Amino acid sequence: MDDLFKSLTEKVGNFAGKWTAYAAFGSFLLYLIGYLTLRFQLSTYGVATDLDLFDEKYLFAGCRFLVYLVSSVPSILIVALVVAALGYAPWRLTPLPVRESVRRWFAEWCAKPLRLPVLGIVFAVLFIQLVMRRCFAFGNLLLQKRLPDEWISSVLLSSDGKLTLYFSGLAAGTLLTTFIAWQAVARWDSMSGAARLLAGVLVFLVAVELLLLPVNYGVLISTQQLPQVVELPGEAKSLDYQRAWLVWNSKETLTYFLYGSQDHRMLLTVPRKDAPVKIVAYDDIYCVLFSAEHSGSRPCPR
Repeated sequence: MDDLFKSLTEKVGNFAGKWTAYAAFGSFLLYLIGYLTLRFQLSTYGVATDLDLFDEKYLFAGCRFLVYLVSSVPSILIVALVVAALGYAPWRLTPLPVRESVRRWFAEWCAKPLRLPVLGIVFAVLFIQLVMRRCFAFGNLLLQKRLPDEWISSVLLSSDGKLTLYFSGLAAGTLLTTFIAWQAVARWDSMSGAARLLAGVLVFLVAVELLLLPVNYGVLISTQQLPQVVELPGEAKSLDYQRAWLVWNSKETLTYFLYGSQDHRMLLTVPRKDAPVKIVAYDDIYCVLFSAEHSGSRPCPR
């Protein structure tokens, strides 16, 4: 008992001694994730602004992404359990010699050093090119009359549940690629030079997928809601627009999106000068702008 307590004390002491380094690294990751989220969020809106190198908004945006990512884990587990349950009965009904033959074939297939890295690379490239990079089609959406003619436009206008499920699918695909890469790297000592090179490429592709997760979040998730304001500051009050939303607030300026009759649109940046911001509602901006042109999208008041 004394040895166990001593060992536990030493581990806690070592962790406490390195806590500063862990905290600094974690803060850096949150800042990086937050910067990617906000950068692509503003690009999707079409706001031309320079982001400061250090801003607490990055930390908050990174924390929001992390919470959303963690909250998507139950959805991934539910889908995995459903798939496992559907496959369990046929697997148990399969004759034992057939199951043993499948296990041996799978073990022999995975034993070849080149096969796992190649499988992971093929899956990662297809997943990145066909799914994760599709969000780059969205840019300057607040000033566009129509959404891009691509399948991901339907994702942008889907219900909250479907949008969450889509992001959970992105996270699940990234986890699957990470698992394949982990299994490939675990065989590093027995790999040839070519297999190690492929494993390194696979690890790089995993890093790309991890970076594209906050990018997709910034484009598809965090851009949905905009605060509607009741009035504009200063000389902007004279502009003849029916509705206005606050898009971005920095230390020096406020950026508004103005929407008027005959589908007139404008992004307006004004000096902050301690101007009060009176928010009256939070609107699903893509429903307001695009739902009438896309059948099957979620209903929303215009």
